[in-house]
Amino acid sequence: MSGTGRRGVLNGSTQALLSLQVWSGLVYIVLMTLVTITEAKANLSKLIAMVERGEEVIIGRAGKPVATLASFQPAKKPVKLGTLKGKIWIAPDFDEWPEEEARALGIID
Repeated sequence: MSGTGRRGVLNGSTQALLSLQVWSGLVYIVLMTLVTITEAKANLSKLIAMVERGEEVIIGRAGKPVATLASFQPAKKPVKLGTLKGKIWIAPDFDEWPEEEARALGIID
């Protein structure tokens, strides 16, 4: 949607919502569209086009958000265990505390 306003996108009851989101220590303002279930059913293709452009659509009932329409994120490839075998080394005493710190923490008497 361009800056000409969202009210003409679906119909007069479409609302724009602002959300503050934090990612990597930065705060982003995200604009979301709130539509009714009736609007969502009647305008699914338009809503999907909005999502494809990166927008997030909230579907509401009686003005309260109940569902989110967002872009599909394929599952990440699972981490294959053992890929670092032979490439890293862990000291045999890596989990031993210095005596003074162990006493202070109550690990030893």
